[in-house]
Amino acid sequence: MTSPQSVYTRLLTRVDPERGYPLWFPEPNNRLPREYRESGLRIGDVGVVTARGTFDVFFNICLPENHPLHANYRVPDEFEQVVLEGQDIESIQPGDHRGRVIATQSINQKKVIGAAAER
Repeated sequence: MTSPQSVYTRLLTRVDPERGYPLWFPEPNNRLPREYRESGLRIGDVGVVTARGTFDVFFNICLPENHPLHANYRVPDEFEQVVLEGQDIESIQPGDHRGRVIATQSINQKKVIGAAAER
């Protein structure tokens, strides 16, 4: 039997795979430090997508080795922090806005005008 998480992911990645990987539960894990839970996932996070549809963060390449996030799993041997400058990060206007429909090519969208409006 296919899980709802895998169906959700398969359908959304077919639409626009360049936009990333859809998570069934995008909220950060409660075991992460409070500061990290409040800000959410960030550039440099390294981890795995779990069978439950969450992202389990192991460490972040942009944070120092002694950062509280690294207390659970620690960083790999020979870890070197990557320091990003402002010009290293691209900022774009989000394409998702109210009323935008995300669907596969096999789905057609039609606007239905209410019966009261036709009278």
